[in-house]
Amino acid sequence: VDPPQRRAPPRSPPPPAEEEDDPMRQNAVMLCNGAMEAYNMPVANNIPGEKRLPLVKEKLDSFMKNFGKEVQILDLKSGGAVIKERKTFNMRYSCVFRESGAKLKGTVHKRFYFDARGKKPTYCLDFETHDSLVTAMAGTPPDGKLGCRDPRTEHLAVLYEELGGKIVRMWLRPDTERLGLDPTAGEDVLTRTDTYKAFETKIKELKGGPAGEFIFNNYHDTPTVG
Repeated sequence: VDPPQRRAPPRSPPPPAEEEDDPMRQNAVMLCNGAMEAYNMPVANNIPGEKRLPLVKEKLDSFMKNFGKEVQILDLKSGGAVIKERKTFNMRYSCVFRESGAKLKGTVHKRFYFDARGKKPTYCLDFETHDSLVTAMAGTPPDGKLGCRDPRTEHLAVLYEELGGKIVRMWLRPDTERLGLDPTAGEDVLTRTDTYKAFETKIKELKGGPAGEFIFNNYHDTPTVG
C-alpha cells in the first residue's frame, strides 16, 4: 500500500505590489522650477508689438508646458476657483508676460516638498514674491484687453499639486506675515504658523491621511558670523 500523500499547505496570497516609480516623470519640484525659470525670462514691454509678441509667445509656451490640460488656481481659504481651466490660465499669463515687462520677477524664498511613490501626487508649498506684476483690471477679461492694473509686488504662499508629470492645481494664500521674506523664519518657525497649518490641513485632505514627511529648503543667503 502506498503511503498517504502529504498535501502542500495552501499558498498565502502574494503581498500587493508597490507601484513602480517612473524615472522619466517630473515631480512638483522639477515643474515648479521649470515654470519659474520661464516666468523670469525677460521680455521688455517698450518694444514694438511685432518684436515683442513672438517673444511673449515663446515665453508663454515654455511656461505652459509645465501645467496640465485642466489646470486650476484655487483660493485656499474659500476653496473657490480663481481660474477654472487652462484657456483662462493661458489668457492670464499672456497678459502678465506681455504687459509686466523685463522687470517681472518671481522669487521662491522657501519650499516644503512632499514626495510620493508610484503615481501618487507630489506637492510643493512655496513662499514666493512677485515683483513688477501686471494683470488685468478686476472684473475684466484676464487677457488685459480692457485695461491693466499698475505694476505691483505680491507676496504669496502657493501649494502646487503635480499629477502625471504636470502641475494640475495650485492653492493660493496671501503671505500677509511676509514669512517668505524673513530669512530667520526657518522650518521650526514656519511649521508653527497658521499659514503652514492651513496648507497642511489641505494636503491631509487631498491625501486622505497624514501629510507625510517633507524636505524643507530656505533659499535665503544667510551670512555666517566669524
